[in-house]
Amino acid sequence: MSLPDEVVLTDDAGTDVGTVPRSQVHTRSTPLHRAFSVHLLDHAGRTLLTRRALSKTAWPGVWSNSCCGHPRPGEDVSDAISRRVHEELGVHVRDLRCVLPDFRYRAVDPSGVVENEICPVYVGVVDAEPEPDPAEVMDFAWVPWTEAHQALNAAPQVFSPWMALQMPLLGEDVPAVAVDTAPPDASPHPGRAWAPSWDETRARVEQVLAEQASTLSRRWAATGLDPADDPVLDQDLPAWLSVLIGQVGKRIRPQMCHWGYVAAGGTSGTLQHDHVCRVAAATELLHTFALVHDDVMDESPWRRGRPAAQVEARRQHERGGFAGDSGRFGDNIAILLGDLAHMQADQLVAGLPASLRHGWFELCAELIAGQSADLTAAAGDARSYDQAERIARLKSGAYTIERPLLLGAGAAGADPEVCHALSAYGRALGQAFALRDDILGVWGDPEVTGKPGGDDLLARKPTILWMAASERVDAAGQRLLDRVGTAQSGDQDVALLQQAMLDAGIDTWAEGRVRALVGRAMEGLDQADLAPAGVEGLARAAESVAWRHA
Repeated sequence: MSLPDEVVLTDDAGTDVGTVPRSQVHTRSTPLHRAFSVHLLDHAGRTLLTRRALSKTAWPGVWSNSCCGHPRPGEDVSDAISRRVHEELGVHVRDLRCVLPDFRYRAVDPSGVVENEICPVYVGVVDAEPEPDPAEVMDFAWVPWTEAHQALNAAPQVFSPWMALQMPLLGEDVPAVAVDTAPPDASPHPGRAWAPSWDETRARVEQVLAEQASTLSRRWAATGLDPADDPVLDQDLPAWLSVLIGQVGKRIRPQMCHWGYVAAGGTSGTLQHDHVCRVAAATELLHTFALVHDDVMDESPWRRGRPAAQVEARRQHERGGFAGDSGRFGDNIAILLGDLAHMQADQLVAGLPASLRHGWFELCAELIAGQSADLTAAAGDARSYDQAERIARLKSGAYTIERPLLLGAGAAGADPEVCHALSAYGRALGQAFALRDDILGVWGDPEVTGKPGGDDLLARKPTILWMAASERVDAAGQRLLDRVGTAQSGDQDVALLQQAMLDAGIDTWAEGRVRALVGRAMEGLDQADLAPAGVEGLARAAESVAWRHA
């Protein structure tokens, strides 16, 4: 038989004196009553912060600790916590420990509603991603314990008063329960720290991406939008984004985060490893944003062997004969889809240490600056080697290789010497990556690359290969360079220009340049004392990045 949903009232000495229905207890003269407060942790030492639903009587919309509630008459507090955590968050808590048994507070909400509680504070561990009741929790975030302290100190007004009182008492060290009860993943080196494998990091990255997709779907559903009611699209944007993320590619950017972390001495089973996994997942979401928007800007019909997002949205609009211009509709939907990916990436990074957030925003700024320069250079027909290399570094090489490496190294707490070596490697390999991208953009097999061959030529992109062609092709080739992608371009001009560039030996020149850049990248690793496992991984990564086929 379930216990009545009542709150236990007490006198000032803590003696039980009666009960009252929970729905009636919080007023402008709330009597003293029993409650509890719990801070939930994961094995990496992050704490779950929740944002109270706007329908809550007291402090609606503020951020707070994981869960609060009231033991019912005759209910053990630990049982009450387990019940309430499952009701509010849809997860099971384990390893509960009371850390502030005598905590008590009184606070007045801006509306005049009073909280007046004898409220022992607990910590506990959860192993699953929350699925909160939207009537109780409107948002949540996993935040490193020290970051929660920093956020509270910086903006106490956005947190509940009971959390603001509890956190200083709990201290800035992660409660031991999170360490004592870490999942029993066997260490290959018992008794000492070890570097994570790429398989381990990748599995965690995929888990983070899946968690983000699940959270986004719940938030979307909480808006009241039902995909079944959409008259045009076959699926809502969160589901579509999940499909794009699930089309698992090479995960080059997460790999670079991982190897930067390992090369800098990062270890497995730590909060720092969780940081690198989260920022690595964010780079993959950012990459999805860049691809979706790039396809709109370049008017590319294909991506990874499937219709580009704007093309698919346009087709669905055309199929139903809906109002408005189908092309404009497709572009708009794709822009929103890309925005959604960028938003998810930023959310993942928001709870990370300030140094990682700073590196992240530098990466984002460089990417968008490179995209802008690419567009304006093509429109203005401004072409030079220096500009082509600068654009390639910003929009491709830096955000794919160098910046992810430095984010991984930063998560491991790398010193400047290590960062300098990784930057030298990343800058050279980033150039090789961008040049390989250009090679595939001119001569790549569409069946392998998943996008049309020669589309860079048709778009008149000011790439390194275009610069080389302008110096090396014969007179007929020069006329093709002048004509391709313009109103005077013929159907065969792209194929003819591709052949003219081959005849001029530009493919051989480009392959030689790739080899030289990879050699320069490996020389960069000699500039610091890097972890051997990281150096080995970076050597393998250089081979796979520089000589990929897609």
